[in-house]
Amino acid sequence: MKKLIVVVNDLERSGKSALARTLSHHLKAQEIKHLLVTSNEMDMTDSFPGEFWDLEDQFDVSQLIGAIDKHSAIILDVHTGGARNWGDFFEAEDLENLLAELDAEMTLVIPDTRSERCNEEICDLTEIFADQADYVVVHLPGDPRNEVKWKGSLADKAIRYLGAGTVEIPGISDDLRTVLDNAGMEFTEALNNPSELPRFAEVQLSQWLERASATLSGGNEYLIPDSAITVALDY
Repeated sequence: MKKLIVVVNDLERSGKSALARTLSHHLKAQEIKHLLVTSNEMDMTDSFPGEFWDLEDQFDVSQLIGAIDKHSAIILDVHTGGARNWGDFFEAEDLENLLAELDAEMTLVIPDTRSERCNEEICDLTEIFADQADYVVVHLPGDPRNEVKWKGSLADKAIRYLGAGTVEIPGISDDLRTVLDNAGMEFTEALNNPSELPRFAEVQLSQWLERASATLSGGNEYLIPDSAITVALDY
């Protein structure tokens, strides 16, 4: 079964774009043929290795069908404020049944910045999509000054009720942060094409991606197409 992986969280600077690109590297490491998509036109720089889908205007379900037909997985990075757009589109096009016909299923990947507002956003997403999707909550390094308790929170209870997976992504090292700052490059931009970085930065970023991929493997049940999992088990 193919995967439609939707990275979504309506909070600004919640790590969606960096997480979507990290997921793309994770699938590439698993040799999964996939397409990375952004719904934020500002992402469409020369280095972005994917496509732009306009979820607010002129997006047709045929684009989604064509992409699923050609790839084992789609990673869709939904822009800030676009969760409702995607929810409305999902309902209007009856995507739950359409995906079933295409032998595909949707996984919502929600970055968690360990803040109260993020917990509220996660609860909102579970209300919008309920049991129409699988869920993976990715805990990102947060600000210790604003960090709230996850275990036992309403978000934790909602996610556990829906049988979601949870993983934790490691923070980036001070060395990598310094190198990127010196190069005048944002972390998300660097993830577009690590091989274009200065050698030291490429090594640092590649090592981080290996650690991140190892943690994301904890959510492979929801992230990797079933056929790929079967092949891996057979091997």
